[in-house]
Amino acid sequence: MLKKISFITLSLFLIWQSYKLVGHLGQVSINSFLLTIFLAWIINMFITGIFAFPGFVLPTQNLLPEAYYQIHSPDVLKSWFDRLGVETFRKILLATLWRNQEQRKGYFNGRKEGMDQLWTKSKKSEFGHLLPFIILNGVAVFFLFREHYLLAIATASINFLGNFYPILLQRHHRMRLTKLRKLSV
Repeated sequence: MLKKISFITLSLFLIWQSYKLVGHLGQVSINSFLLTIFLAWIINMFITGIFAFPGFVLPTQNLLPEAYYQIHSPDVLKSWFDRLGVETFRKILLATLWRNQEQRKGYFNGRKEGMDQLWTKSKKSEFGHLLPFIILNGVAVFFLFREHYLLAIATASINFLGNFYPILLQRHHRMRLTKLRKLSV
């Protein structure tokens, strides 16, 4: 219970911090390239964290209908997955953030019964990236209107890598799981 309260509190804190940061950045001049990139990264981390932390302790994936999570055009998904190099992104994640075997087993234990867990975790992960992706695109447009062009491009670029690629990766996981489930029936 304490973990739930802590993570939800942290999410509320990030909402406040994101609001204040984006609001202030709309009113100031930023003259440093590195500072601009750093601020874009911080904005992405804050806004993604707003949805990630509750997802660690609540069934946030249930906020979207099950129909959203179904893959309706697997060939189109596979085509975009290949064109955008999401497999390379996956390998980078496995070599860096997901290099710990125990952490990987928490996501999927490699057994048949672990497929349901992977299915749920992939929906939860996708939800945790979908709303930040949409919101951060809006933030990038806000920066464009404020004539912070570099900040807008940096925010959108980091968002694309940090949120859109994970969405495609999670959808790809479920596409492959769907094929495996059909084979096991």
